[in-house]
Amino acid sequence: MSDNELQHLLQDDREKLDALYEVLQAERSCLEKRDLDQLNSLLQKKQTLLGAIENNDFRRRQLLQKAGLPASQTSLTQLKALLKQNSSHAVDLLDAIEHRLQQCRELSETNKIIVHRSKLNTQRALAILHGSQPLENVYNSHGTTGSSTIKRDLGNA
Repeated sequence: MSDNELQHLLQDDREKLDALYEVLQAERSCLEKRDLDQLNSLLQKKQTLLGAIENNDFRRRQLLQKAGLPASQTSLTQLKALLKQNSSHAVDLLDAIEHRLQQCRELSETNKIIVHRSKLNTQRALAILHGSQPLENVYNSHGTTGSSTIKRDLGNA
């Protein structure tokens, strides 16, 4: 296994993960602002980055298998244990990669929650407009509140 090739892959992983983290932060901002045009371009960038990260993972696993490791021992954790014997710089790089991966997971989960809440709010608003839910706290045409189970077309809401 070439140390330079592995080092290059790990450095590339770190750069890609840093870029992914920035995209996820921008995605969060777009989700909060509901900027769908910008969000679409960010989703394309994110997809490209995820594909590149997956490709690097595949290449790294191949390198480790060529070096004689079984396929079941080619994870980052196994690689870190192997590199602790040889290169402290590579171990530091792996620590940085693992840290950034955790940050990306957390930010991705936050974005997932924002999307879910937005979806619920949209569904609730549509249900009110369609009249498919009882309207307990919505004023009617007489200026009073009350339960109404009348379904109506969106144009008549």
